[in-house]
Amino acid sequence: MAAAASSTAAATVAAASVSGTKGGGSVFPGPPPPTPSNHHPLPSSAAAAGGTDAALSMLLQRLLMSSPAPTLRSPISSRCRNTKTLPPLVSLDSPGLRPLRDAADVGYFHLEGHGVPFQWPSSALAELSLVDASARRASNLLTLGFSEEETEADGAEDPALVFDVDDEGEMEALPATAEFARRMRDVGMKVVAMMSGCPESGFAEEPFSEGRREARCLMWVSKVAAGEAAPPAAGRAKAYPYVVGLHCQWEVSGQEAAPAPASWVMDDGGEWTAVGARDGALLVTIGDIAQVWSNGKLRKVRGMARPVSAPGAGHGEADRLSVTVLISLPLDNVITPLVPVPGGGEEGGGGGDDDEEDGVGGDEDGWRFRSFLLEDHAWRVYHERLQLKDPMVRYRI
Repeated sequence: MAAAASSTAAATVAAASVSGTKGGGSVFPGPPPPTPSNHHPLPSSAAAAGGTDAALSMLLQRLLMSSPAPTLRSPISSRCRNTKTLPPLVSLDSPGLRPLRDAADVGYFHLEGHGVPFQWPSSALAELSLVDASARRASNLLTLGFSEEETEADGAEDPALVFDVDDEGEMEALPATAEFARRMRDVGMKVVAMMSGCPESGFAEEPFSEGRREARCLMWVSKVAAGEAAPPAAGRAKAYPYVVGLHCQWEVSGQEAAPAPASWVMDDGGEWTAVGARDGALLVTIGDIAQVWSNGKLRKVRGMARPVSAPGAGHGEADRLSVTVLISLPLDNVITPLVPVPGGGEEGGGGGDDDEEDGVGGDEDGWRFRSFLLEDHAWRVYHERLQLKDPMVRYRI
């Protein structure tokens, strides 16, 4: 009995030495004292449980329930991506199927291996900077196939210069520009042939082979005014239908080529994207004619690539010029899909302006576009000035 009592007393003293502290508390730290802003009394059941786990659980629950609601992007900001992106890179020397498929999915790509010397754009721009753009308004309209009477009510800005590359008389006074434009035309024709050799996302046939069609090459020289790097305002950007467009994205700095500022591109969904430059690469955009020829396999760019504004104060004057070469067709051509779809329906069906509100639609196994005269489409595209509604909707089945 004495031994048991002694053992019990020793155990009591040991327990007291572990659990007893100054003030009778525990040696383990307790939860912080509640503050008036976040303290809520625990229910009696939780208090009875008395555990730290219960208190922490309720605190986390209150924090999660009081977190701020997610913010939504405004519709305006979602139409424009200011972050510079780099598109797929395609080599003209050895094109791969994967880069071509990637390019078909976005509507534009960078082209390397084109063989255009970097000094040529600089020499061409030096010549073009001496041309009086205002005196060429009538010539621009005739080159595009329009008359001044048709555009008198048009308040949008005219392009600085438009040249028919195959018109030797028009290009005779600009030898460096003519040489550069013809080399770009040759590159553009090779790009069309390259896309024809990709049946999964191309034309499945060469549209210009054996004299089937006559290509028309236009050189479009745009003003690049100083200001903020913002996309072109709706109603102030001219456009013209084309197969592919080649946009020079480099400048000459000393004896070397340097990447130029990014270029704005409006994708098929109506969103502006700033496309960054690669050293020595051309920016190639896929046009509306190419989209129809591919029967919708190719995504297109609405209008042409637009150079980002040059930095600095220009007092409203153009700081530099930007050149885009378009591979297009004569206006008397009828545009129709070139890719036969097995089991597809006949062309036609639907039609008129009433189809514009319906969007894409169409038979999964049939034709996705109706045939149309290029002259009518070119006039409409030029005067609609790259609005948010896709001008190709009226031709979709």
